[in-house]
Formats: sequence, C-alpha cells, structure tokens
Amino acid sequence: MRVSEETINDIRKSANITDVIGHYIPLTKMGKGYRAVCPFHDDHDPSMTISEDKQIYKCFVCGNGGNVFTFVSNFKKISFLESVIEVANVIGKPLDIEYSAPKKENRYQRYFDILNDYVEYTNYLLTATKLGLEAKEYLSKRGIDEEIINEFQIGYNPGDNKVYATLKSKNYSDEDMIKVNIARMGNSGMNDVFYKRITFPIHDKDGNPIAFTARDFTGFSESKYINTAETLIYSKGNVLFNEHRAKANSKQLGSVIVCEGVMDVIAYARAGIRNVVATLGTACTKQQLDLLRNLARTVVLSYDGDRAGKTANMKVGELLLSEGINVEVVDNNTGLDPDEIISKYDKNALRDLSSKKISYLDYAIKYYKEIYNLDNYADRKAMAIKVSKLIDKLTDKDDRENYANELYELTKIRKIAGENRPINPNQKTVYKEYSLSLDGLTKAEYTILMEMVLSVDGKNIYQKELGYLLDEDNGYLANIIIDEYRKHNECRLSRIYDEVDSDKIKNLITTLSTLDSLPDKYDPELLRGSIQRVKEEIKKHKLEDLRGKIAKSEVVDPEMTRKYLKEYSDLLKELGGKQNG
Repeated sequence: MRVSEETINDIRKSANITDVIGHYIPLTKMGKGYRAVCPFHDDHDPSMTISEDKQIYKCFVCGNGGNVFTFVSNFKKISFLESVIEVANVIGKPLDIEYSAPKKENRYQRYFDILNDYVEYTNYLLTATKLGLEAKEYLSKRGIDEEIINEFQIGYNPGDNKVYATLKSKNYSDEDMIKVNIARMGNSGMNDVFYKRITFPIHDKDGNPIAFTARDFTGFSESKYINTAETLIYSKGNVLFNEHRAKANSKQLGSVIVCEGVMDVIAYARAGIRNVVATLGTACTKQQLDLLRNLARTVVLSYDGDRAGKTANMKVGELLLSEGINVEVVDNNTGLDPDEIISKYDKNALRDLSSKKISYLDYAIKYYKEIYNLDNYADRKAMAIKVSKLIDKLTDKDDRENYANELYELTKIRKIAGENRPINPNQKTVYKEYSLSLDGLTKAEYTILMEMVLSVDGKNIYQKELGYLLDEDNGYLANIIIDEYRKHNECRLSRIYDEVDSDKIKNLITTLSTLDSLPDKYDPELLRGSIQRVKEEIKKHKLEDLRGKIAKSEVVDPEMTRKYLKEYSDLLKELGGKQNG
C-alpha cells in the first residue's frame, strides 16, 4: 500500500512539530525554539532542540534529528509509512486507509496459540456453563457484569484438570503447557495450575495473552491471588496490564492512568474510563517507564489511597519525572483503592475522584507536609532536601523557580545540607548550551544556506553573485534548495529532509535548522556579507593554486610563469595584500 506524495506533503505541512513531539514528551520554550530531554539517549540536561520555524529537531549530544515523521518513527520504532499515519492521527487528520504492518513470523506463536485457547475455553466455562455459575455470581456481586467479563476475557477454571484435558485434546504438548505455566507435573500426572479460580488474562502490547492472575473466591486457598511465574514469554517488569486496550484512548486523551492491579483497571472500566493500565504491583521498572512514555505525554498515577499507595505514587512519580515525563497524581485521600471506592460509593465517585488530578510536585509537597512537622527545624530541613531534589528534575525553568519559591515559603530554608546550594526563588536557571564551534568560512556558508531557505530573493542573490560553495556538502544542499524552489515555489527543509538519501545532508539540515547562531529572518546585507567572505576564501584557495603552478613552471616555461605571477599579483591586490607572497 502507498500513500501519495501529495498526502504526505499535506500531513507534513499541517503538522506543527512542537505539537507532535509535545504529544509524546514535555517541551520547554527556550529562545527561538524549544528544548526537551532527549528520549533517544540517557539524557539529564535537556539536549534536544526543536525549531518550530524549520519544523526540524536535533539532539546535539546523540545526533538524532529530523522532521516530524523522523521523530515519530524513531520514538515509536515504526516505519516511515506508519509514522505518517500516526502523525495524521495526532493532528486530527486521520487518513482514510487501513494499514497493518507486515506481521513477522513469531517464534513464540505456538505459546500464544495455547494461551488463546486457554482464554477462550475458560471464558466459555464462566459465561455459558453450569460450572461457572458460582464464579459468575461472585463477579456479579462485585459489580462485574457480562460486558466487562467479555471485555477483559475473564474466565473460570473449575478444577479436576478439565482445562488441561481440553487443551491436551487439541494436541498441545505437556512440555509447552509447562513452559507457559498453565499446567505442571504432579505426583499423579499433569495438573492445572490455576484450578478453582477466576482467571484474568495478561496480554503483551500487541494483544497476545502471555500470563494470568487468578483469584480464589471460595476460600479454599490461603493465597487469594496466584500469578503466572516468569516464563520465556512473560516477565512482570516488562508488561503493563491492559496496555493493548488502553493505548487508543490514551493517545486520544493525551494521558494514561496508572494503578496497581487488575481489579483497579476493571473498576475504572466500570466507571467508563478506559485509558488505564496497571504495573501489577507498586514497583515500576525502566521497561514499564518506556512503555508509559510511548502511550501518552502525561502519566496520571492512581495507586491506592492508603499509605502504601501514596508511597508508590511518590516513588513511581520520581522515576517518571527523572525520565522527563509529565506526571500528575489522582489526589486520593479516601484510603481506598478504585474498586473499593465504587463498592462503597458508586461509579460517579471514582469518576469525580479521577478528575481531581494535581501535579506531581504539588502532590509531593502535600505528602511531605503530612509526614514532617514544619514547626521543627530539622523536619523543615529534611523536607527541603527531598523536595528540592524533585524540583531539580523539572524541565521547565519557570516551574523550578516557582516551586523553589513555594518551598522556601514553607520551610524558610535557604541552603540544603550536602548540596551547598541555596534555594533562591529569584535565581535564574542556566541551561547547558549545546552548540557547534564554527570557523568563519563554515559560519558564512551556513548563513548563505539559511538565507536561501528563508527567501527566494536569497536564492536568487546566491545564484547571481556566487553560485558556488567551497564545502562539497554545503554546495550540494544549495543546489537542492534551488531545485526545491523550482519544483514547489517555496523551500521547506522538513520536506527536503525526507527527499534526500544522504545521511550527511540530513545531518546538515538538522544542524542548520537548530543552530541559534544562524539567522531566522531574511537579511540581504548579512547574505551579501557572507557571500563576500566566501569569495575571499575562494580567492585564497586560488592563490594557493597559483603558488603551486608558479613553482612548477618557472624553470620550464618562463612565459606561463609571468602569466601566473600577474594573476597572483592581481588577486593579492583584491585581497588587500593580506597574503604573504
């Protein structure tokens, strides 16, 4: 399937790169452009520069750069065509096409097949047989109706190895069932792992079932829940429960809610909220942080309202903040988890609570105010140390200054022990500058190229008064710019970026677009001054060439030597006699 160049150009032209990149990561306005923590390397100082004028981004540390499609393709690890479709969706101009990436042969497909059959059969046992009546009645009392049962593919394993026997009849091997932890070898032979339990399937990001959490509802076991052990297709720290269902809503809303467990996600679904995932515990791994980053630009934490849940909000929030991810928290002071809130009150209570989101720093300050006695100097100092470390992780300088001011008002602490650093609300944050050290000639040629991009008049002056650049790549790009005007009557570097194949030229485009030292408005005087600088350099190169010719000819051809000397003398005069003869 192909998407026409006209459609691609329309999407590229309609998409504002700051809006699209800002859909995935937080941006901070800096001078003429924007800055961000680069998601393509372990970045701590915001090193990615985004030029809204040129519609180009570049990280001056890792070198990753390009246009809006490049960012989405690199960020989501998807093809160019998929990135065009994704950008179209982000900007609200979805393409009327159906596209699915070619499916690769998956070496784990036989395990997915086993678990798919397990899910379908246990769901059938729960919803359509007498064996599932008691489990279905229990779920109904918990407010889980058949619609939710089918949405989450909830099942029931009645025991007596019924599920194992059914899968065995489908020619699945004992070895494979053991590998995915749905059956085990016992003293009397093979047995179901999740017997007499309601089963909740866990899927990977593509919707393949990979594991289960299973609940005892009769009290036959001391363990209320048991879970799939680590297998070759499942590692709890690499998965977000419900990711495959939540991703569409999360992208549309620009946020994803994170809670602890399966029942919390189901509670939100009962309340009509479906941009929700769970970390399956109060810990959050680096892999899960990356999955969250890909789901939405804002992560909303909604761990339980008890002390353990609040602590989880604090810990996970700090990890997200360290990754440059925008974090908010559902301000849950009920002491209850989402499922308990619906049971004690109703669905509206959870909907109302989820709308009461506050920033992570507001939540942290509130959290520490409950822990520390602010009438005590030692406690105020301890709070100042903890909160100031969080403030340092904010990417927006105004936010840092405002929160530093608020922290000072609360604690009256001007210096933080161990860091020897004042909390000064008036102190301006200094961003680390990432720039190239350009020699005079390079700066002149870069300026000429930018002036050509900014105005067709700049292109015309270049062609009329110079027409040549000493650096081969710069000259090549100049010719591309001229051709761009010929084809489109305008010049867009973001379009050229997609049209060229050379990585060197792509890198040159991203560099030109994001260097603060280059012009952002057309200036014919600056252009002509830069052209003069290049002309002088061309003459210097010609002088060097003439020196070599004179040295070779003065013995064998006195006449040519006199000619070369005359040219050399004339050039030297044009340069003001600055060269040594």
